[in-house]
Amino acid sequence: MWGRSISLGKIAGIDLRLDASWFLVAALLTWSLAAGYFPGLVPDQTPLRLFSAALIAMFGLFGSLILHEYAHALVARQHRMEVPAITLFLFGGVAELRTEPPNARAEFRVAIAGPLMSLAIAGVAMLLSRIGEAAGLSELPLAVLVYLAAANLLIAIFNMLPAFPLDGGRVFRSFLWSRSGDLTRATLTAGKVSSWIALGMIILGVLSILSGFGAGGLWPVLIGIFILTAAQATRSQVLLQDAVAGLSILDMEQRDPIVAAPDATLQEVVDDVMLRHALSYVPVVEEGVPVGEIDMAAIRGVERGLWATTRVGDVARPIGSEDVVSPGDDARELLDRMVRDGRRKFLVLDGRRLVGIVTLSDLFARSRMKAELSKPRG
Repeated sequence: MWGRSISLGKIAGIDLRLDASWFLVAALLTWSLAAGYFPGLVPDQTPLRLFSAALIAMFGLFGSLILHEYAHALVARQHRMEVPAITLFLFGGVAELRTEPPNARAEFRVAIAGPLMSLAIAGVAMLLSRIGEAAGLSELPLAVLVYLAAANLLIAIFNMLPAFPLDGGRVFRSFLWSRSGDLTRATLTAGKVSSWIALGMIILGVLSILSGFGAGGLWPVLIGIFILTAAQATRSQVLLQDAVAGLSILDMEQRDPIVAAPDATLQEVVDDVMLRHALSYVPVVEEGVPVGEIDMAAIRGVERGLWATTRVGDVARPIGSEDVVSPGDDARELLDRMVRDGRRKFLVLDGRRLVGIVTLSDLFARSRMKAELSKPRG
């Protein structure tokens, strides 16, 4: 996400996490509600009451965001999509889907679930405010309920903008997908629209800042940059998935990779292998069988003066089952594994023998090549 996150535990089997940026937003929101919003609506309140109301409103809003994201997650599960975690961060929250929806209908249902939940929360909060008003509830609690109703309504409306990664962007893509039957084409079109909307928000924010609105114009700029980055990432991911569809590791691997022997010194590996061949990662192999791997990080962990006497086998990281694939494995499944586990390099083993290496860079290279070959002439 944006930085480090902490786990709050699992709800319905889904890990609920807080990104570090959430604490900044929580503090700013509480301060702005206590110092500006509630005093303007309900004057003559003590600072303690205002702060308490602001704190309740802040937790109510983030509770609403959690329900919004869980609506996405639970509907996604109905369509057999894996949702390992939900993370709250600077711009709200995200349900982390490890796979694309199986069809356009599923995409629509998953995407629309969040805004519908926000609308439902807005309706419940407004209904409670009406009931509270009729029952003689004091002004400050009523103001909290009205705030939560308005905030959830705005969340629903804003999220329906047709821009990735907002829900409206996915609804828009589901419409294009259902019309064309082509997920890649639908994603590219939706990505272009997302980029236009993001650029519009950035321009609007800059103009607002130049017109004297100050920090108020900063939010459209930040959100626009976030949407633009997410749209480009989504485009790259779908192009990558399309490029490796139907292929095996055998089609992607770097065959006969350059390797290092466990009894070689670090100095020899650096001079004769890494620098000579511009490599930052080398498998450590003995009689054709990988026994470890070494990279620049491991070498930098050893004092430079000891490189000439330190053996590769002494600092190489052992190889585990999570580090290897077979030549016949599906390339698309490997891509999903890279996204899921965060690993970028895998050894390709035929039995116990090393026959190749496959990296995320290899997959990107194939994606770029396919994109170039698909361009129209002239």
